[in-house]
Order: sequence, then structure tokens, then C-alpha cells
Amino acid sequence: MKRRPFHTVLFVLVAASAIVVATSLPAAAGADVSAVRYWTAPDHTRIVVDLTGEASYSTSVLTDPDRVVVLVVGGGIGAAQVVTPVGDGLVDRVRLNELQSGTQVVVDLSTASAHTVFPLKPYLTKPNRIVIDIFHEEQPGVAPPARPEAAGEITPRVIIIDPGHGGEDPGTLGNGVLVEKDIVLDISKRLAALLKSRGGYDVRLTRDGDYFVRLAKRKQIANASGGDVFISIHANSAPSKRADGTEVFYVSPRGASDQAARELADRENAADLVGGVSPDANGDVLSILVDLKMSDNVQKSSDLAGLVEDEVGRDRLGDCVIKQAGFLVLKSLAMPSILVEVGFLTNSSDVNKLKRASYRQSYAECLAAAIDHYFDRYAPVVAQDGGMHKVAPGETLWSIARRYDITIDDLRAMNGLDPRATIRVDQVLAVTRS
Repeated sequence: MKRRPFHTVLFVLVAASAIVVATSLPAAAGADVSAVRYWTAPDHTRIVVDLTGEASYSTSVLTDPDRVVVLVVGGGIGAAQVVTPVGDGLVDRVRLNELQSGTQVVVDLSTASAHTVFPLKPYLTKPNRIVIDIFHEEQPGVAPPARPEAAGEITPRVIIIDPGHGGEDPGTLGNGVLVEKDIVLDISKRLAALLKSRGGYDVRLTRDGDYFVRLAKRKQIANASGGDVFISIHANSAPSKRADGTEVFYVSPRGASDQAARELADRENAADLVGGVSPDANGDVLSILVDLKMSDNVQKSSDLAGLVEDEVGRDRLGDCVIKQAGFLVLKSLAMPSILVEVGFLTNSSDVNKLKRASYRQSYAECLAAAIDHYFDRYAPVVAQDGGMHKVAPGETLWSIARRYDITIDDLRAMNGLDPRATIRVDQVLAVTRS
């Protein structure tokens, strides 16, 4: 059986009956099912069963037709809808059956599929839950951008746009009017469309719909794509309703720049607790450390944050402050990366602005302009006739070698550079062997 990363997959094809897997929970039976919700992602469908309390449960797989059954021991059907249509090509529907032994949650499948089932304890406004993830047989991977076929051909710049939250994790709720996950997805899609229309950009989104993506998966998508820049888009909140404007963060190897930044990073880093990650998932979600070799990327991240600040000020979209904090989604990324909080959903003025499609479009245009200016500053200029590279401000031998997938020793050898030699802005270097 093929084992999927970060999941313990229960995938059983049974000729005529079910295999039951008992789940041990230190809880009394008798919790009712209060709601059933679902989200469809590119690689799986997530079903969330809300409970009125802790409960023991068991799982089974049935065939003819294919379905996954979760029995909530001793529980009843509370206010939950008895049948929840899905019809996304993976799951047909979810049904509730009340039995003497408890409530059955029956997931009718379009075809036999791998799945996981795991419990979640209450967190913030979320009750006890049972999560059922149904996976596509082959989860879609992220193909790295194609390298140039001919010397001198410029590779499209790969931009990773990361809309925060999604699915079970709504993020901040804005005065009962706006939901963070929806606002940031809209701005992200507008930014992606703007960059694609310019040409020269290969744009990837970590999510393009309303579904949950764990923090480690977002980082994995970015690194597997060979991204040149990573922008995570969020909306802010604060105890004081007077707090407003944009805050742009880049990762800090030494900790947060202030207490508010530290508290914000803690809230964003808890996204996996809200959205739900199986206990079997990789532990690196909670223990990612900054690779100090990426100090070049930290400097470029700082520069990109400054360019966003310039564009927000130029377009009069409000105040903008640059800060540092230990956001997990930014750590260990092999590219310059920033997290943009587009406004405070606890501030009525920011909420009124973000409600307007025209404002969200203007905000996306600011971000696109900042990315353009970033590559004007740092993009390698490759001569069309020879595979040559003109050194841009801030570049090092290490960053140039990494971009062209060669070693620093090869770069020195091709250009007759002494190991102690330095490079200067506008110096032209050979980056391919003749």
C-alpha cells in the first residue's frame, strides 16, 4: 500500500464486509452530532462533524457501494442536517443514521478512496470535532518551473501567493461583516491575475478555494515550486479598535520586533489547531527553525517589505508598518518571503475599505507594483547571445550560483575569480559553460 506523507491512511478494500477500527478517547459516550460541514480541496475532501462534547467513536469501510462509516458511540442526532449533499467527484453525500448504539456518520464515496479519521478538541469557538479526510488516489504534485532550454533564455519568475486560513479556519471575523479567509483569497486572486497579465511571471497559489491547507503544506508547495518570492496575505485584529492600516512582516531569526508582533505570530501559528491537523502529521509543523544560511533571503525579504510600504504610501491606502516576527509559514523558505496584513478587521474604517472590490483591486495593484520593482532591483539580466549575468544590487556569488543551479566553485572557475575576489554591481559574469 502506498503511504501518503503526513497521514496514516486507512485504505481497506473489503470483499463483502467492514473492518472496524476502534479509536480510544478518554471520554464519556453520549455526545450528539450538532452539525456536519465539508470543504473540497484539490487533493482531498474534508468532512467535519461537530459534537456537543467528547465522544468515543469507531470507523469502518464498506463496499457495494463504497463508503466510510464513523459510529459516534452513544450519541444522537442533535440539530444536524440528516443528509448533506456533496457531489464533488470524490464524495457523493454524508448521511446520519441514529442507532441504538449511537449515531452513524456515513460518507458515501464516488469510488473507493484512502481516508483518515481523527478527533479535535475544542479550540476558541470550535467545539469537539471528528475530522474525516477523503483523498484522491493520486494527490496532485507541484511541478517545478521548467528551466530554459537555450542558453540566455530567461526563466519566468515564480511567485507563490499564500492566502491565509481557509475551510474550517476562517481567520479573523471583521465586525460580523467580513471573514478573513474570504477577503485574503479575493486579494490573492486579483494579485495573481495582475501578475499573469504582465507576462514573465509563473504564479502559484497555495490555495485557490475555501479549504484548509496546513502551514507545513504551504511551505512545501513554495519550496517544491522553486519560488522566487513568497507572499502570504492575511488580515489583522487587535484588542484596540483604533489599530488600523497595513503591517508587513518578514521572518526574524532573533524573535519578534515587539509584543504585538509576537502575539500576532502566535495567533497565526495556531492556524493548524483551528483548521485541524491529524495527530499523525509530521512534527516539524511545530519545530521549524530558520536556516541561518538564508541570510541573503532575509535581507531581500526586508527590501520587498520596504517596497510594499512604498507602494501602499504612494497609493494612499493608509499607514504601513514593517515588523519582524517568527511566523511558521515564512520560516525555512528557500526564497525571499513576506507576510502582509492588509488591514485590521477590528477597525471599522479598515472593514469599510476592504468591503469594496475597488479597494481590494487597488491593494492587489500595490502588491503587484512592489513585486515588479523588486525584480527591477534584483532580477538577473541575461544576455540573449551568451548566457551572461549582470550583477544586481544585493546579489552575492552564492545567490547567483543558486539561481543558475551551479556551484560557487564552478562560477569562480568560469570567470577566473580568485577565492578572495569580490564582485561589484553591473559586473558581467558567465553563468553557462561555452
